Amino acid sequence: MTQITGGFSTADAKIEISANGSSWTDISGSTASVGEAEQARKTGSKYTHSGDTAIVTAGKREPFEIPVAIVYTEGTGDPFEVLRAAFEAAGGTAYYFRWSPKGGAGGEFQYATPAAIISGFTYPGTDAESGEPSMCGFKILTPYVTKSVVAT
Repeated sequence: MTQITGGFSTADAKIEISANGSSWTDISGSTASVGEAEQARKTGSKYTHSGDTAIVTAGKREPFEIPVAIVYTEGTGDPFEVLRAAFEAAGGTAYYFRWSPKGGAGGEFQYATPAAIISGFTYPGTDAESGEPSMCGFKILTPYVTKSVVAT
């Protein structure tokens, strides 16, 4: 196979959140990473007394978590505070999440969750020996992700 030539850096990815699925807030300027997330499918297998291999079956896709790392800031409208409040609300406040690895220009691919649960929240730590920005983060628990093309 010939080596691919279409690889690209995701340094300029576009990351967005929404409380309602229609009005989106760009949090790219505070997001350091969207981690790779693996979705699994329920599977099963059974052996019978006849034959040397198992009968293998497949079921439904399982929900999965998408980890996101953001830079900690203390503004009331900053992503840390908005997402912290959604996470800490009684019963949790559902949020929509989407990202475009290539930057979000028209014609590029975009991945989006339906209204999903913020299933984990990482509060900022401290390190007296580090000069790095303080980090925090969250995890989105979603039943699926939809791939689409960014509209122009």
